[in-house]
Amino acid sequence: MANILEGIVDALKDRLEVSYLFLKPVLKKEAPDYLHIIKRPMDLSTIKDKARKMEYKNRNEFRHDMWQIAYNAHLYNDGRNPGIPPLADQLLEICDFLLMEKQDSLSEAEAGI
Repeated sequence: MANILEGIVDALKDRLEVSYLFLKPVLKKEAPDYLHIIKRPMDLSTIKDKARKMEYKNRNEFRHDMWQIAYNAHLYNDGRNPGIPPLADQLLEICDFLLMEKQDSLSEAEAGI
């Protein structure tokens, strides 16, 4: 399971035109009020770390963290930075496509947990 999910994160990271803003946690110097607004920060490096540590028991937990990136992007940036939320939505769409591509392998891995 961990290898499959890490592979998905790597594929998402490779699409820099979409993923570049979501690779690492948001820094306080970039957005001083971010943690006042966003209560559950999430980024691709955190997701990959969680996958590596086998913290995900199924694809839904992984997908929820991916969704969290998009949710946070909308919550913080809607009306502020209108170019960012569509990138997060696109990242989630690509993730869903990759999850669908790996559906059989994921089902096998989940059955073994």
